[in-house]
Amino acid sequence: MSELDIINSIASTPVRPPEHVSLETIISDVPNMSLDSPATYALYLYYNPHLGDDEKAKVEAIIQKFKTERQKINDKNKEYMERHLKIKESDDESPLPEDMPQSPLVRS
Repeated sequence: MSELDIINSIASTPVRPPEHVSLETIISDVPNMSLDSPATYALYLYYNPHLGDDEKAKVEAIIQKFKTERQKINDKNKEYMERHLKIKESDDESPLPEDMPQSPLVRS
């Protein structure tokens, strides 16, 4: 990183009040928090009510993005877990042919 990059980084960082809680602090102090968890950003909003409207909007957009991604994964997992129900339904709908002998274990 060049000196100019360091200067630009420091200059673009907003001045925070002493009670500001950073994402790094939340991740290190709260169990099971990470940068890819929407709960981390929800806590960031909760602990930092002094944030500007534009920063709050960005953080809320991140939360919504992660929630949407997780919902898609949950839907896929739910579909996978319920696949046996679809197979059973399709088996129940197709009757056995009359000429095909039934297994002795199947009761009529």
